[in-house]
Formats: sequence, C-alpha cells, structure tokens
Amino acid sequence: MRTRLIYSKRGGACFVPHVALSAIFARAALRANLKLSMTQGFSPRAKISFAPELPAGVIALNEPVEIFFDETVPDNVIEILNNAMPEGFIMKNILFPDENSISLGKICSSALYLIKSKFINAHDLDALLREHYKNEIFKSDFDSDLDNDWLMLYIKNPAQNGIGSFVKKIISQNIINGWHQINIVRHSIGLWNGKDICLS
Repeated sequence: MRTRLIYSKRGGACFVPHVALSAIFARAALRANLKLSMTQGFSPRAKISFAPELPAGVIALNEPVEIFFDETVPDNVIEILNNAMPEGFIMKNILFPDENSISLGKICSSALYLIKSKFINAHDLDALLREHYKNEIFKSDFDSDLDNDWLMLYIKNPAQNGIGSFVKKIISQNIINGWHQINIVRHSIGLWNGKDICLS
C-alpha cells in the first residue's frame, strides 16, 4: 500500500541529517507494528522515499515521505506514527496516491522557503537570492502574514537548486559568518500551480 505522509521537523529534529531519515521512519513504523514493504535483493531495505534533502538545521513544515506497507494502514495511522516518532517529528496528513502515479522525486519540482537574517537587509537579501538563482526563481515576495523581514522564495528544481549553495556563497563572500546568522524554513515542496505548492 503506497502512502504519502506529510510531516514537519522542528527543534532538534531539524538537525537530523537526510541520510538518517529512512532508518528513523522505518524504526517508527516497526514500533507502531506496521508491516513495511521491502526492496528485493541481497540487502533488502524498507521502501521509503523522501523529498530532496535539506541541510541540517533547516526547519521543515510540510515535508512529504512515501512509505510502502504490506498491509492496509489503520484509520489512526497518523496518531500511532506520531506516538512512535522521535521528538520534533510530527505527522500532519496522509494521502493515498495511485500505484502508477509519478514518483515523489518528480512531484517535488518546486519549493517555498521562508528566509530572513538580521545581518542582511531584506531587500538586499532578495537581490542576493535573485542574483544567485536567476531564472530558477518563480517568485520572491515579502510575507505580510509574518513580518516584512521574512522573504518568501518560490524556487524551481529544489533537488538541483538547494538552499545550501546560496548560504555557502554568501558565507564565502563574508556577507554572513555562518549558518547561525540566517534563518531558513522550508514551508512546502511539491508542484507549483502558479499560486500555491501542492502534493495532491
């Protein structure tokens, strides 16, 4: 059974590296007594796939993970997985894509980031992002729901245009001294419809 779960990772969970996520979700499923589908071959692994990776320390609010189970999941699967997940990981929603629908990697063709730094003027930050990503930006705007210091960045191809490359560049240019001087949140990832990013 193919399931697409939407989760957030905040607090200490945002420092968990991408390579550790598969083991974390597989162990949580086992603790929840859910039977995972396994890959074939000499070294079988749980069939789990994730969105393009994030650098350690970046908060994620709506991340997708696809998990294949060997059984129909119970109606309260979100609750039982939340009880089994480490602190900072919260399951928020579940979808049931068709078995023949496109892969999660292809669906995650756009991403929305919220970015701010008290060391860079918001308009200067906007200019730096536009110079770095050029035509790979769908839209850049200020988030009036938060405050005008938060920049909303809609970007194409997050697997190729990771936010880490931008941060490394402005560190190398001595604009900031390190990751601790910039706040980044990946709000959502998926398909861009011209207004919102969605996964269904």
